[in-house]
Amino acid sequence: MGVILSTLGIQEPKLSLRPQKVVVGTIHGTQITLAYVLNTFVSIFAVLMIVLLEFGTIPAVQQGFYCGDPLISHKYTGDTITPVTLGLTAPLLVIVMVLVTELLAHQSIKQINLHAVAFYVSESSVGATLTLLVTSIGKVLVGEHRPHFLDTCEPDTAKNCSIGTFIETYTCTSTEFEPSFLVDSSLSFPSGHSSIAWFIGIFSAYVVHVRMTTVNSGYIMRPFLISVCLTWSMVCSLSRITDRRHHWWDVLAGSVLGIVFAVYTIKVLHEKIKENNVPICNICLEREVPLNGNGVNTNLSFEL
Repeated sequence: MGVILSTLGIQEPKLSLRPQKVVVGTIHGTQITLAYVLNTFVSIFAVLMIVLLEFGTIPAVQQGFYCGDPLISHKYTGDTITPVTLGLTAPLLVIVMVLVTELLAHQSIKQINLHAVAFYVSESSVGATLTLLVTSIGKVLVGEHRPHFLDTCEPDTAKNCSIGTFIETYTCTSTEFEPSFLVDSSLSFPSGHSSIAWFIGIFSAYVVHVRMTTVNSGYIMRPFLISVCLTWSMVCSLSRITDRRHHWWDVLAGSVLGIVFAVYTIKVLHEKIKENNVPICNICLEREVPLNGNGVNTNLSFEL
């Protein structure tokens, strides 16, 4: 192609390997890039959408039900793991795992790389937010009743119906719960607890796997911490079945969704490291790692 362009007297444009950042303005001397503006807009939009979807501002599809259906006739008993508990322990798990790997790598609290902690927490937060957004959209589109739907909602048309009769239209009459919770009684599929729990669990296990070596931690610590991450995910998801807050297929779908987003986030994480020339490791502990012609490590056996 270059020969043809030269023959025609046309110079082939030289492409930059690293695109230049587009600056849209400055605030107190700090440049504001287009990427920053777009990221901020998308973040605000995603959080706003989650709030509108979760609290019923955006109405869900109203599904009918069969009178006396045993699958939705369980009593509401509350949450073993509340949304607040999940929201607090999820980022805490990532932070603890990164801190543990840093401490074992440097053998000193003073040498812990706080930038690494912030980096992994921010990456997990973005992935978890997108996971929750997709989960919330799925809930609204499906509108599946929770196992305790009849007890929570108390549909008006279900009070004197014949067992097995399909009821298409209804209105919740319960005054025991907030209106937003009545809406939530028809947002069972997929499980939000499961999707978030498995996303965070897989992500945290990944952090432990790639950052912790056996030289300083031994052969048991790494698989033990990975087991802790995965057990936390399992407990969070299975508790939704034992609490009668979700059907088993809701938990399965939520778990798959969380795992898929975790794998995707990990892949993006590796691409970001490559694009920004972030060193693959800072301490090579286990063995000499061969380099290819570009001076890039071809084996990932040490810490980020």
